[in-house]
Amino acid sequence: MNAPFRHRTEAGETLARLLMHLAGREDVIVLALPHGGVPVALEVARVLGAPLDVALVQPVLHAMGPPRREVTLGWLGYPAASQLHDATINALNLSDEDLGQAISRARRQLRQRVRALRPGAPVSLLEGRTVVVVDDGSAAGVALRRAAGLLRRAGARALVAAVPVASEEALRLLDGEFEELVCCHRPEPFVSVASGYASHPDVTDAEVRALLARAWVSQARPPPEPTGLSSSNARHMYQLATERHGRHRSP
Repeated sequence: MNAPFRHRTEAGETLARLLMHLAGREDVIVLALPHGGVPVALEVARVLGAPLDVALVQPVLHAMGPPRREVTLGWLGYPAASQLHDATINALNLSDEDLGQAISRARRQLRQRVRALRPGAPVSLLEGRTVVVVDDGSAAGVALRRAAGLLRRAGARALVAAVPVASEEALRLLDGEFEELVCCHRPEPFVSVASGYASHPDVTDAEVRALLARAWVSQARPPPEPTGLSSSNARHMYQLATERHGRHRSP
């Protein structure tokens, strides 16, 4: 079976056509999940006329042993947000010192990732914004779900998940986490994200930096820091589409 997309750029162009109801809105910002989501999101941001940035999720880990194993205590995000698992922390009876050390390590690791992927620019603020979260595909929905929780804590008013290809399992997991889900291709059976592309090479840190820099130059500015944005009730939509047919549900 032929792959629905030749490459990530074509996937982004196709995805953008399903998001045209968001074009030209000042409250919209596009965030990409690195690394593969960045070239897809570049095309989405370009067509929508929206600023582009990345969304990062960093686990807060605590090493236990023997045998040595790492337990996830929560997550830190970029743009800045945090979500800790209180039940896990309490069950482990961690001291304030151990918890503080785990959070500090995660913050250092997150800062390193931000420096590796982002050209220097002001941090994008999400307060009151509609955030379009883009990846090149979703096999299980876990990465997008984690990002959603952190982005809401960072102030996003409404979240839109946008992926060129996804499994039915992923879409079920994400339903309810986002105000809107947009997916171009839902193969049955689902094999992998890469199977949706004729060409699906790895995307490097350097390529992510270059793509973000290209987006910011074309906008003649880094992602803006919004103020005074109006808010309205978000309409929940679940949208799946292929080139030939689609399905739409509103509760």
